Amino acid sequence: MWCQVVVLKRIIFVALIGFSAHSIADKANPRDEGEEKSTRQIQEEKQNLGDLTVEDRSVEMELLHSSMPVSVIDAERFHGRNISLNEVLKRVAGVRLSQEGGLGSRATLAIHGLEGKRVKIFIDGNPLNAPDGTLGINDIPIQLVERIEIYKGVVPARFGGDALGGAVNVVTRDFHGSWVDATLSTGSYDTQRFTGILTKYWEEEKVEVGIGGFYNHAANDYIMNSPYTEGLKIRRDHDEYESYIYAFAGKVEDRWFDEIGWELVHFESTQEIQGIQQNIQEAENRSDFNFLGLSFEKADMFVDGLQFDYDYGRPELNLHYVDKATTCYNFDGSERPCPGLGGEITGVPHDSSDEQNENRHDLNLNYTINRDHAVNFHWNYLFSEYKPSDDVASAALGYDIGDFPSEKTNQVSTLSLESSFLDDTVVTDVGLKQYDYDYSITAQERSLSGTPQQTSNDGSENGYYVSARYSPMPDLYLKASYEHAYRLPDTTEAFGDGVSIISSPDIMPEEGDNLNLGILFDRFDFFGMPWLKVEANYFHRDISNMIKLVPSNRASQYVNLGEIEVEGYEFEVKADITDQWYLYFNFTDQELTDQQKYLIGTNSTPNPTYGLDVPNVPNQYANLGFEYKLLGLLRDDAMLKLFWETNWVDEYYYGWKLSRFQDRKIDAQTSHTAGFEYSFQNDEIILGFEVRNLTDEEITDVFNYPLMGRTYNLNLRYTWFQ
Repeated sequence: MWCQVVVLKRIIFVALIGFSAHSIADKANPRDEGEEKSTRQIQEEKQNLGDLTVEDRSVEMELLHSSMPVSVIDAERFHGRNISLNEVLKRVAGVRLSQEGGLGSRATLAIHGLEGKRVKIFIDGNPLNAPDGTLGINDIPIQLVERIEIYKGVVPARFGGDALGGAVNVVTRDFHGSWVDATLSTGSYDTQRFTGILTKYWEEEKVEVGIGGFYNHAANDYIMNSPYTEGLKIRRDHDEYESYIYAFAGKVEDRWFDEIGWELVHFESTQEIQGIQQNIQEAENRSDFNFLGLSFEKADMFVDGLQFDYDYGRPELNLHYVDKATTCYNFDGSERPCPGLGGEITGVPHDSSDEQNENRHDLNLNYTINRDHAVNFHWNYLFSEYKPSDDVASAALGYDIGDFPSEKTNQVSTLSLESSFLDDTVVTDVGLKQYDYDYSITAQERSLSGTPQQTSNDGSENGYYVSARYSPMPDLYLKASYEHAYRLPDTTEAFGDGVSIISSPDIMPEEGDNLNLGILFDRFDFFGMPWLKVEANYFHRDISNMIKLVPSNRASQYVNLGEIEVEGYEFEVKADITDQWYLYFNFTDQELTDQQKYLIGTNSTPNPTYGLDVPNVPNQYANLGFEYKLLGLLRDDAMLKLFWETNWVDEYYYGWKLSRFQDRKIDAQTSHTAGFEYSFQNDEIILGFEVRNLTDEEITDVFNYPLMGRTYNLNLRYTWFQ
């Protein structure tokens, strides 16, 4: 089993071209094929290149049967649909997604109640986000993805990250050969998405190049009820989102290294800012992002059994916040003077051009001792620099806000031992982590001399983890894992945003302990059913030094506040009832409570929220869905798939429940999705249609941010392979 724990590599946007890492199975240690895969693993493996379908369930199963608490989504199920990765992740046990609007709006991913920056996002094992998170998981089209791995506790050493709330790893498809893949999607509220890929492979030269990109647009102009003014209906007429990306990438094989890869990426986005409490008609955010990536991999580097993988990334991001209005508007269209010095939002006009640049190094060495033991070393290095600039705001305030440059360095080193005993009956993974950080931050408060003060903050923390899996009988697995980990502050938390969030020179890492216990039953041909998987997990976490954004009259700031405890369980069933019918159901019960006994800064003043549930986090939620497949409809090479999905979330409070008479809560809500896919010409052409929020319910993920009602979505995909 240990042999499957290898690097899933590639830099940020290789997904666009599809030069993904070799699968885990490809990098397994050399065993005879008959020894490496059990009978039940082979039963679902298929290779059907002629039909443009490549599915190796043994990779997915090796992950599920590992010692880590992990869920795996086969993205191929969604390739014919107009659906985002966020929508796909909402269907996973223990995972909750909170959105503030339509395509392009802010979305927060939570695993077992821990959300946002505590959950790390990777693509093929490398950090996805641009320095400020501008590029998110929702920007990647599902058609470029092979599978999605959701780690719900210990994050494998090969990722080398500093997550506290788990991690999501998006594994991209490998377009090895010559490909054309194009997808066009359209939906309600002027939503359009296009994805295109073109690759060419020269077999004799062992050279592959490709170009690709995607385009996203949404007006998001749906009507919602104002959460502030009773009876007021607001059309979101200033919520348009547009983004595009193009990339050029290539790789060569057997030239000094087994493989050398490179990529160049350019991304741009524009997001209008929708007013909820007040009308906003001009303010917007724009960003442009460039990326250079290099990767090298070689087996048996220097000595037999040593796998070498190294990635370098250079992202350069420019952020533009534009808010120069001198006349503001009420929701009835009447004019009024903008507050303060100008602008619609902060009372200060802005036309910023902030630079955030990074250097990223990622090294993984995996040494095979023998077929049952391996040592893995992972080193992740990140250097970030921040240079704000805003001539308009500087002129309004009377000083140059570009006087606040900052930089930081984060390093995470992991050494682990992966072992297998008793012919894979027992599998263990034990690791040590070291977290190093060094910040030079310019405080955004001026001294009496008018010169900004530079603050240095550095330190080192040590963490560890242990995970084990025991299989007392075929297809039954018992899992346990424990981790003591840290999360280092990210760029925005340390540097601020140059607008409404000031820098935090004294910010410290978050600290957490998490325990996971689980049982998994995974069997093919179970009492007449082709496949049945049943899984249950218990989780417990203690988090301290939590980083929170604290508002003030002038500007907000990230500070270390509070302690919380997380406890809960999840249950999931997936089954191929017959060759035509597939069913899934999952349920999650969790409770996050405040464990800060005394108010911050005191040793005796009781905290009034001690022991209370953390607001804005539902305690219970569930998913139910099914699929039905019909072959040979109208054409011998055709397949029709019908699907239904239901999502339920129990009521929860958006504020602290300080009294039993308090009614500040978001009501329980249920939404349904239904649709079909029709594919023919051996899956070369796929047509999909679906309706989301079928019953047009009022849905809210984030307090005061109502979501869309019923929407219609159409998808057309064409694929050619040689």
